[in-house]
Amino acid sequence: MQPVFGSGAFPWGTHVYREPCLDLDGVLRDLSLLKDYGFNMIKIQEHWSADESREGEYDFSRVEAVVERADELNMGVYLGLTMEQAPAWLWRKYPDCHFVYSDGRRHNQPTQYTIPMDGKPGPCWDHPGAREAATRFIAELARTLGQYKNIWAWNTFQEIGFWPNTAGKLGFCYCPHTLARFREWLREKYGALAELNATWQINYGDWDEVEPPRREEPLAPFIDWRYFMDDVYMARQLAFKTQALRENDPYQRPVFSHADTPRIGSGAEWRWARVGDFFGTSNYPKWNNGHPWDDKVESEEAALLNEIWEEMMLCTDLARGNNGRDRALWGAEFQGGPISTSLHYGRKPTPNDLRVWILAGLACGMTGISFWNHRVERFWKEANGFGLLEPIGDSSERMEAVSRIGRAIQAQGEFFSQAQPPRAQIALLVNEDTYHFFQASNGDVIHHYRYNMRGWYARLWRLGIQVDFLDAKDVAAGELANYRAAILSMPLSLDGDYFARLSAYVEAGGLLIAEACPGRWDKYGWATLAQLADGGEALFGAKHRELAMVKEPGGAPRWMPQERRFGEFDPPTVVSGIGEFAELDLRASFYLQRLQPTTGRAILTHDEDVVGVTNQVGAGQSILIGTFLGFGALAHREFDAGTDRFLEALLAQAGVKGERFGVLLRRRREWQGREAWIFVNPTPEPVSETISLEGFTDVTDLLGDCLIEQSADAITFSVKATNLACLVLSFDRDT
Repeated sequence: MQPVFGSGAFPWGTHVYREPCLDLDGVLRDLSLLKDYGFNMIKIQEHWSADESREGEYDFSRVEAVVERADELNMGVYLGLTMEQAPAWLWRKYPDCHFVYSDGRRHNQPTQYTIPMDGKPGPCWDHPGAREAATRFIAELARTLGQYKNIWAWNTFQEIGFWPNTAGKLGFCYCPHTLARFREWLREKYGALAELNATWQINYGDWDEVEPPRREEPLAPFIDWRYFMDDVYMARQLAFKTQALRENDPYQRPVFSHADTPRIGSGAEWRWARVGDFFGTSNYPKWNNGHPWDDKVESEEAALLNEIWEEMMLCTDLARGNNGRDRALWGAEFQGGPISTSLHYGRKPTPNDLRVWILAGLACGMTGISFWNHRVERFWKEANGFGLLEPIGDSSERMEAVSRIGRAIQAQGEFFSQAQPPRAQIALLVNEDTYHFFQASNGDVIHHYRYNMRGWYARLWRLGIQVDFLDAKDVAAGELANYRAAILSMPLSLDGDYFARLSAYVEAGGLLIAEACPGRWDKYGWATLAQLADGGEALFGAKHRELAMVKEPGGAPRWMPQERRFGEFDPPTVVSGIGEFAELDLRASFYLQRLQPTTGRAILTHDEDVVGVTNQVGAGQSILIGTFLGFGALAHREFDAGTDRFLEALLAQAGVKGERFGVLLRRRREWQGREAWIFVNPTPEPVSETISLEGFTDVTDLLGDCLIEQSADAITFSVKATNLACLVLSFDRDT
């Protein structure tokens, strides 16, 4: 059940205050200005080091002044904790509470500034003294500030992470407290030391000898170590903060946290999100624009399209997946002004940029937005960036645009604060152990795994097919049964139990599409004799025959390693469909796996070799494609015209079709018989379409600039070039 903020309003806010602050009086004056611009919420970032500079002496007066002024203006408050910015007395009292690198060095940075990184990584929360001190502070904060009813939500950690982290793959923390907790966790997981030894293929004689790797080598313990730190440790530290707030907040407001740009392919954020009442994400669309392996972005329209599909929709869809269904999802830090990083000063967002970003967030399920921030930053690295307003002056094009859009959303505020996207037909499978397998492997092949999954999303996005990201624990809980099809992207390392659940999904009637070499290694990096996961030959109806690597087309490689000798890689390769796919083809990328069908039927061939099969298993169907389809989605596209068509035909067999109207793509949100239809025009030309009302009678053009005509059963509307438009539909209450 989603929390209700401000009597059902859509939380529409902006960050206004954090330490150090040069002008608290100016912030207080600005609040009435923000109220006039239509904001119903402000964000405050509270700092432990600022409010407990001496142990046991709490001073919340500055934060309280901002909360109190907001209360006078009937504005909600989203209050975020910055516990990683610990006070100086903590480091003196507990010199062993620093994070420790694998070589024994302390991460020693006790300076109390919020910039950079909000004090991250902060103290190690496995240190009992540091954790107890933090718990006391949070309890006092919740009791003191919690008296104000206008606090709408607490945030326990903004942009969750250990960064900055200069230890590479192994990361934190090798302090005695965390190593002891790691051993406790391993005992709970494996039970007997003999079971751990058998799994890791190692020979410890006592639990006290067990240690994670201390050099960056692909070793079996790495999988458990990174899962423990990324998923278990991080979720546990979110949990103690959440518990302290819940036990001491007199009004039991919801507690959440938020990630920076979500890590596609990783499942850690599923664990983080489920600790709180809901989850959020940061969105800075102009910070990145594409990937170095992509085709070069050579126009403003192409750059804006990347901001729409990747920086907004991919990131928000991923956050929605790890957040879980029917929960609030906030754009907890939403870019308001230019990116500034010391001397690198970015382009100011235009009113149209803000329009498309906001509509893209709404399309993917955002139920609240908080901008970063109301005025540009003042300090060094981020100075003169990020604000809706300049340091002097009470208006800007950005602020005027945000005000207009915010008022339009507030007119439908209860709907957008509650409405959810319908469940997708396709699950794009995320597996944390596979992520860590690639993370540990030689080189930077984690980028290959992430890039390929990103490419899958891009292909489905432009086909108008919504996907839900689904974690391995969701699969274990039976969630996969709700989807017509599931996609197993670059599944080189697989856990046997996980693969057995995927097989059961197929037998029960599902469609599983797997890329090359599923389970060539097991979860801990041991190569399987059959070069497929245990049970893979039966599921896919084929045996592995041989494997080749194929060059990229078009000259210089982007993701392929250097050949060790001439002829090591096959030339650029296109594989051909047969049977019902006889008129289709697709381009092979990276791997080409040749197969020997048994019970399976060939659907793809190359030079008379079978490289793709389909197999009927129980009530369902499995498909094994002997290459990776994601790589070519955004790179070498002049050589990749056929892959989208093949994928569209393949999915159509399972009854999966995109919501496309001409070139327009549609996303929907639903609540109590009403729907929002958000249309995306991915082309550089304006487009008009006439479509059925599908039984709805009342239509509201959210921003008042797209609806052209409405008849009894159809609407005609237009969408600007590389843009979005939103219509809200309902039934006539009088009929």
